[in-house]
Amino acid sequence: MPAELTWGPLGAASATEVADLAERCRAVDGGLTEVAISRYSDGGAITTAGRTAAGELVAVAVVRRVGERAMITGMVDPARRGLGVGSRLLDWALSAAGTFTGDVVLETEAVTPEAQRLFESRGLRQVFAEDVMRIDLSGDLPAAAVPAGVEMITWAPETVGRFFEVYEAAFRERPGFPGWPAERWVAWTAGDDEFRPDCSVLATDADGGADLGFVTCADGWIVQVGVRPEARGRGIAAGLVVEALRRMRAEGATSALLDVNANNPGAARVYARLGFSVVGRRARFEPARAS
Repeated sequence: MPAELTWGPLGAASATEVADLAERCRAVDGGLTEVAISRYSDGGAITTAGRTAAGELVAVAVVRRVGERAMITGMVDPARRGLGVGSRLLDWALSAAGTFTGDVVLETEAVTPEAQRLFESRGLRQVFAEDVMRIDLSGDLPAAAVPAGVEMITWAPETVGRFFEVYEAAFRERPGFPGWPAERWVAWTAGDDEFRPDCSVLATDADGGADLGFVTCADGWIVQVGVRPEARGRGIAAGLVVEALRRMRAEGATSALLDVNANNPGAARVYARLGFSVVGRRARFEPARAS
């Protein structure tokens, strides 16, 4: 039971313990250990940690400020689940989040049915979910190429505007489309230190000159893939992904990741056919709004 654990702040010298706990959770739940760990390194965060009598870290939660939001995340050792530890962590986190101003958001790198039931029991509802998929680049690349007559153009200052126009056309009708102006999307895309312009590619019709689709990349990640509605069904998305993977592998990458929204099964099927497999489902939850 939770009373068997000793509770207190995580402490600044716990990076190895957090990594070990994240790996134990990943082995059961999936997800990305490195992403989970990064959320516990915020020096301004509020934390609580549960330890056994022997001092082993078996549960941890953190509340940190991200913009105008109080972001909650946590982990419970699989061997300690079903004993009320997760409930204790969540109740603590919701109370701690109340000391911040702004909206409360709970995020997880590997939501499970049990965790989802717990979150819902505290009045939280899922507002976003996406599957993280991985491909091994040590073997042969998928047999997919863009159709004949389609040319690949690498990201460059003079092509940035064309990338944005295809992005807007490809995603405008998707749920949650932010409607950003070009400057904000370009800053979001290329402002990251890990952005890879050399692996980010625009597909264009070599004859007519129309831009058809795009892919943008960061270190080890396929970030966004989009195809204009009128150009879909021609294998352009698959060809763009394979071209990006080819470039990534040529520069030494041994694997690549991408994420696909849970409400976009068509894209998920394309990636699965290319050899990507799901390694975890990340999700966000927020307090249910009164109607």
